[in-house]
Amino acid sequence: MAGFSYQTVWRLAGPNIISNILMVSISFAHLWIVAPLGPEMSAAVVAGGRVHFLLMAASMALSVATTAVVARAWGAANIEEASASTASSLVLAIIISLILGFVTYLIAPVLVMMFSLDDVTASLAVGYIRPASLLNIIFALMLTIATSFRAIGDVIRPLRFMAIGAVGSILGSYILVHGAFGIKPIGITGIPLGTACGQMVLILWFLFVWLRGRYDLKPHLKGALETHRVRQIIKIGAPAAIEQILIQMSFLLFMMLVSGYGTAAFAAYGIGITVLSVTIVVGLGFGTASATLSGQLIGAEKHDEAVASSWAAMRLAILGMSGLAVITMIFKGSLAALLSTDSEVRAHTEYFMMILALIQPLMAIEFSIGGALRGAGDTRYPLFVTFCGMIIGRLSIGFAVRALGGPVEAMYAVIIGDYFIKATLLVLRFRKIDWREMETHPHAPIALQSVAGISRGPVRNFFSRIKK
Repeated sequence: MAGFSYQTVWRLAGPNIISNILMVSISFAHLWIVAPLGPEMSAAVVAGGRVHFLLMAASMALSVATTAVVARAWGAANIEEASASTASSLVLAIIISLILGFVTYLIAPVLVMMFSLDDVTASLAVGYIRPASLLNIIFALMLTIATSFRAIGDVIRPLRFMAIGAVGSILGSYILVHGAFGIKPIGITGIPLGTACGQMVLILWFLFVWLRGRYDLKPHLKGALETHRVRQIIKIGAPAAIEQILIQMSFLLFMMLVSGYGTAAFAAYGIGITVLSVTIVVGLGFGTASATLSGQLIGAEKHDEAVASSWAAMRLAILGMSGLAVITMIFKGSLAALLSTDSEVRAHTEYFMMILALIQPLMAIEFSIGGALRGAGDTRYPLFVTFCGMIIGRLSIGFAVRALGGPVEAMYAVIIGDYFIKATLLVLRFRKIDWREMETHPHAPIALQSVAGISRGPVRNFFSRIKK
């Protein structure tokens, strides 16, 4: 069964990885677009992007809950429940994005102050954050749509969406930043505006086709705001939301520590994270596959296969991410030169990319095993793991390095402890769980009998659907 599990995992993970690479290429392109405009512009995009990621935390948490609920219903052959859960997630995505976007718009200058940037860079960062905060609703809808399809095993449709969206977003950002086709350049504000324009076209197309009932997931709008369904999504998503907020806040605090070493070190950190995101998407792809399989297989009461698929996802993730780490090490000089024209920034970037390459196997474990737990509905333990890694492994040591006057190279290396702690705790947890008890497990809020409307009748064979 192990070989079969590897094949199944890859069929889900492969398109997800490509989709994630396309999504990450947008952030990569943003730095390339502003690189000729100076280090201040690059640093502003890094700072603005980090705040935007904090804003996106709620959408990411919602995607975790969407995966768990939709996959579980689909695995139990209840299409109506899966469709209704998708509609509920879309409505929640709109409500949450509007509220958080408005708040972020108002406090943007305060958020930028945390980075200790010079006046020019800070002003540019605010110019990025404000439109990005209001337009985040488009990203939230895109993510929720893609997540719902992936949860039912349809990974090709999100791939098509991401391909078109990435091309449109990059072209739109470039045109608005630099000017073209008679359009005057508007500077850094063009980054979020151009990205939103490229993705909005896809949102409108999806709604047009979805409302006509042409997808497997139907527009079950009547049940979108039923209390029990919304409560279920929130119950699973709340720990994931806290985890995402903790992650993003920890990143912000860590960036503040790095910013104390100067603009060059700060810009290098952001560039290195952007380069890292290319390898991270491999782990995210396997994490999504692992979450989908664990959710569907538990819904179908195939517990042994859920475990086997999760371990298979972990091994494949380690192999893939380690391979990309080697490639990153070989070409670190060329990558640094591509994304910055400043010699000091390039030097810091090369060292930071070396540190990032070392943690790839640990990150692979976090994504795959963490994904399996979340797909099964266990979002509380990953929250605990993230807290331990971030607070103990990253921030505590980071503040100690700063207090002792350590070099920026030591600060960059702090993240190794973070991922070592998380990988160790996740593996220990996963080895102890008996998935046959997941229906009553205290850390898994989904129980088959508690998902409204799920039938105990004929269970759809997920593996045969993939083979078709």
